[in-house]
Amino acid sequence: MLKLLPLALLAIVAGCATAPTKETVYVPVIAPTPPSSLTPQPIMLFNQLKNGRKLFTLNAEFPYCDPGTGRVIVVPKWYVTDFASVPWYGQSFIDPQGPTARAAIVHDWLYTIGEPGKREEADAIFYRAMIKYGVPEYQARIAYNAVRAGGQNGYGLASDWAFVDPTRQDLRQPAPFAKPRTGTVRVMPKCVGFNELVQSGWRAYPEKPTIVSVPPPVIEKPDSSNWISDSLFKKKKKT
Repeated sequence: MLKLLPLALLAIVAGCATAPTKETVYVPVIAPTPPSSLTPQPIMLFNQLKNGRKLFTLNAEFPYCDPGTGRVIVVPKWYVTDFASVPWYGQSFIDPQGPTARAAIVHDWLYTIGEPGKREEADAIFYRAMIKYGVPEYQARIAYNAVRAGGQNGYGLASDWAFVDPTRQDLRQPAPFAKPRTGTVRVMPKCVGFNELVQSGWRAYPEKPTIVSVPPPVIEKPDSSNWISDSLFKKKKKT
């Protein structure tokens, strides 16, 4: 979703894309810490493309706290993102599946919500998230300047409100909740206590338990004709 390329270059990249398959794999995203409740591992959707770029979804909700504002932003499970839109010749400077990817997930979500008057703050959160996740400052500055210059048309697009279960990629999943007015679920000044909150098992969007309908056991009724004949036989035997 991040607008790091002119539309003409995106068209060239799209034309060079290989035909997708329906295979699902986990993408080894580089991060300072291994995947966990704080850094869920995304899944690549091979049979879905956007402007020639492969799409990704999350296998768990992704909580993030911005130290600059204290805003707790939680990206839901199965939310669809395309990470940073970086062409192959620019990936030596910005790795779209490196630490930038996790910051891009947060940024994509804030752009999808499209809270009025908050685009500049969303871009600033993106910059701070890149620094937090280990992106060199000069790369973070390039990406930040790119979204400031070209991200306006991608802010608040209704088509980006999409969720896909990677095991059922042919079906567009219903959103887990109505589109909120803001991407902030709570505010924790300076993010004090945020890690402890997440590690305690807290979830912003509790998943509904799957209810398996089990039919009652079938009890065979005795054949009435046999019951009558057995009863008569027993009476005759007694006499």
